[in-house]
Amino acid sequence: MKTTSPLITDNQSLIGAATRFGHTIPVYDDGYGPLWIHRNSMGISGIVRAQTFETAYGICEDEFFPEATETLEEIRADYNKRRQHVKMIRTCAGEREAEYPGDYPNGKLSDSVDFVGWKTIETPAAEGEEVWSENELFCEAFGFRPNGPNDRDILKHGIYAKDLIGDSLEMLTPELVAALEITLSIEENE
Repeated sequence: MKTTSPLITDNQSLIGAATRFGHTIPVYDDGYGPLWIHRNSMGISGIVRAQTFETAYGICEDEFFPEATETLEEIRADYNKRRQHVKMIRTCAGEREAEYPGDYPNGKLSDSVDFVGWKTIETPAAEGEEVWSENELFCEAFGFRPNGPNDRDILKHGIYAKDLIGDSLEMLTPELVAALEITLSIEENE
């Protein structure tokens, strides 16, 4: 049976949280709204109080996600490349990139060619050009803290490392608190 009573009310503040083993769970109270729990491949990364999913996720990016250990110079060296995906086809003359419109009569790939697969072409950015933040591999592995570096960041570039296995943010319910055996510390506001 699902409980409808809120875990926290507007006249209360989230002070802390802990696991059943007594390990502290990082918390952040944005003042109003429901509680949200963020989990990644390592477990619970934090509990946030925020009015919307989007606000809660932004707080997680700012407060809970780990700072990228790579320097900006290392990131630029690895990701300052343009990436283009091209369709490869096989013709009687061999494999080559598909050309539009020649290989696409009537808007479809010609019957005289076979689709082989996709090829990714990486081209280093031009001198002085900064495209690393748009590189899809960078975007898959990293993100930018919405409010820039936090107090705990060492490199101070405002880039966090994503959990490549996955993460989730969901509203914290009494049932989830019980299932995860979480203890919440909530105080009445004066």
